[in-house]
Amino acid sequence: MHISQITLRDWKAYTTANFDFPAPSRDRNIILIGAPNGYGKTSLFEAIVLGMFGRDGLPLIARSPFSGGDKDRLATSYKAFLEKALHRGATAAGRNSCSIKLVFVDDDDEPLEIQRIWHYNDAGVYRPQDEEVHIFKGTTRKAVGPGALQGNERADWFREYIAENLLPFTLAHFFMFDGEQVSVLAEREMSAQVRAGIEGLLGIPVLKTLAKDLRSYAEVRRKDSPNVSDKTIEKLELERHQLTFEYDKKSERYAEIEPSLVALKEEREHLTRELASFGAGSQALLQEQFEQIKNYERSIEQGRSQLEELMMKDIALALSGLGLRESLKARLASESVRERWESGRKQGDSNLERFIGAVDSGMQGIDPSLSDGQRSGVLDSARAAWEKLWYPPPDNCADDFLHPYLNELERSKVIDRLDELDELGAPAIVELLSTIAANEDSLKRLQDEVTRTEAVAPHVDSKRERLTKLNGEIQQLDQEIGALKREMSALESQINSKNTELTKLAGQWDQAKPSVRRAMRALKVASMVDDIVAKAVPSQIDAIAAAMTEAHRSMAHKKDLVERIAIDENCDVKLLNADGMDLRGYDLSAGEKQIFTQALISAVSSVSGRGFPMVVDTPLGRLDIEHRKGVLNHLVQREHQVILLSTNTEVVGEYLREVAPHVQKKYIVQFERVGEIGQSTARPGYFDEAEMR
Repeated sequence: MHISQITLRDWKAYTTANFDFPAPSRDRNIILIGAPNGYGKTSLFEAIVLGMFGRDGLPLIARSPFSGGDKDRLATSYKAFLEKALHRGATAAGRNSCSIKLVFVDDDDEPLEIQRIWHYNDAGVYRPQDEEVHIFKGTTRKAVGPGALQGNERADWFREYIAENLLPFTLAHFFMFDGEQVSVLAEREMSAQVRAGIEGLLGIPVLKTLAKDLRSYAEVRRKDSPNVSDKTIEKLELERHQLTFEYDKKSERYAEIEPSLVALKEEREHLTRELASFGAGSQALLQEQFEQIKNYERSIEQGRSQLEELMMKDIALALSGLGLRESLKARLASESVRERWESGRKQGDSNLERFIGAVDSGMQGIDPSLSDGQRSGVLDSARAAWEKLWYPPPDNCADDFLHPYLNELERSKVIDRLDELDELGAPAIVELLSTIAANEDSLKRLQDEVTRTEAVAPHVDSKRERLTKLNGEIQQLDQEIGALKREMSALESQINSKNTELTKLAGQWDQAKPSVRRAMRALKVASMVDDIVAKAVPSQIDAIAAAMTEAHRSMAHKKDLVERIAIDENCDVKLLNADGMDLRGYDLSAGEKQIFTQALISAVSSVSGRGFPMVVDTPLGRLDIEHRKGVLNHLVQREHQVILLSTNTEVVGEYLREVAPHVQKKYIVQFERVGEIGQSTARPGYFDEAEMR
């Protein structure tokens, strides 16, 4: 399914505008609509959302004043929003309505047209009772509608028809969203994001509303039969009312402070980035920077001294050549061998006469006695044998000493030093020079930073003080939100318990009056809905986790960081690396948080099985540069149509080139002022090349 046409009449700054889009193909699924801020880009996004869903779509609009689930507040905000939506020149020209027409084409080329018209009085006041919705099906534009139904029943019919044939509004924010708002959503606790995503996927908000309405209906029906009284039921209902009242109060407080917490975290992130851009600048840190400067100067001086020493000593020897050094080492080694040989021989000679004397004494005990000649011959033979122990000298023994001034220990030190020179070479010199140069560069940067710090330090100190205060406020709100969550969970458990008790009592009223019987059966159905809701979320967790992992891998800059996203039955999230370590224990950057939220959006839209187009206002939002290409590459891989509403600082330049092969059609929104009235128009094209550089 894709959007083939969007037509606006007297909507915001558009008097008339028409956008025609071709069907997406396998390799081309991107529609690019460009407009600088303030030219009508977001107005087009709002037209698509409200054209489809009317009042139900208001919470999807970032700048609408609505937040929460209160129907009266939603109606009031919707009226206020629409009274600013009528083109300023329309009533003066006698035109008292504005309209949106959306044409969808399914995979069988069957068109479905939604037209929504809002009427105003002559003063430009919106008239809710006169809002029109028309749906035409097929090439013959056959009208489909609720017949004679009026009011809320008529609105409910159109809501259900659009949900069945296009998209339920509970899933809309996973297909149509503002990239700027993704950064706000990213600050929400991950498990809360996942639970909200799965509940939206399954339409659980509708089921919860149904259960609540059924219980209200049961209470009213039972009170219609005053003759039937049961104190137990009345007591249970009173207790449930009290618990619900407390739950609603805490829920309202939660809804009240959560946006404040998000705003504070956003301010903290902005301040952190700003302080990072200033460096570590503050008066308190200047002394530390000066110490770092001294350390760099000391390292540079040591490096230069080492280089000078090498130049005077080692380098001169190194330049003598490897052959000469090897010859010298061999000569010194042979002289060491000769020294050890001569030392051993001298020690042997000192014992020779004792040895000869011992042999001579031993011969005197020989019987018969040896003659003098025989004794002399034996002694000569012994002396000759002793000499042969030392001759010839051992291999590698020098003939004489060329370096008699060195002893064996000194020769060994010289050889070791020559071995070190073999390893000196050009790479070691280059490394030393590089270290000196790197230290000089670091010193220069630090000196520049100190100069800048001295200029901005007073401003930085005030920002640091604000950051400290912010951290305190955020911690306080985090603690309050944590307490509210725990209290709401406990209250919800008690409310469910009361509902279960009321349902059990329903069986006692089977023979009661019809109104009471209907009331009790409504309680049973409400209880069944509670069971469905409790079991529904876990049923989709594995699919969502797998889809999120795939989407995260395709978008994340650090591809090897998150190996798998794991979600348990309570929707608690773990970002696991290859070693199974949960990376949530570390501080994630703002970009990494946004990628997580983008992955959730992609996962829910994928698991839903809906072939609905994706419409993204400000698609790159506050994404850092590292993650922008990842998000764009992920969007072009989608099988269905993707409409990107971009400013002139987003999908341009290298980012435009990234998606250009997948772009089907481009539109540029232009803006001019006629008197005091702004006028937006759309034409085929895109930003000029000069603007994209």
